[in-house]
Parts: sequence; structure tokens; C-alpha cells
Amino acid sequence: MIRMLLSLPVVLVLLAAGAMYESYGELDPCRALAVERARRAQHSIGLPVEGGIEHWTRLETSQMSTGECARGLLRSWRERLEQR
Repeated sequence: MIRMLLSLPVVLVLLAAGAMYESYGELDPCRALAVERARRAQHSIGLPVEGGIEHWTRLETSQMSTGECARGLLRSWRERLEQR
């Protein structure tokens, strides 16, 4: 029982990391945020992500701390959920 309780947080972290990697191809929150912003820009103005948009969003997020990127990513997810 105690082993299961101790392993639960590890399993949750691994699941979250796997979902993030599956969605963005990245585990770094700043790179994932750059991909998220590029995708949102693609949907809002109809430009391809492969172009210069992701390059500029990576430049923007490279100036942010890991915590700021994680908060920005969570904020972006929350905004997407509220739009539905």
C-alpha cells in the first residue's frame, strides 16, 4: 500500500511528461511554449508553423525563465479550454 502511494506521484509525472512530449515533441517548457504560441498564431492568422513564426516564438521564450514558461504554457492551455 505504501509503495503504491509513493509511486503514484512518479507515475503522474511520467504521464504528464509523455503527454507533453507527444503534444509538442519537447519536454522543455520554454520550447513547448514556443510551439504552442506558433500553433496558436497559425490558427489565428493562417500561416504555416514551419515558417518563421516558430523561430520568433523561440527567440521570445528564450529570454524567459523555466517557471515563466511553465506559467505561460498553463495560461495558454486554460485560455484554450475557456474558448470551448
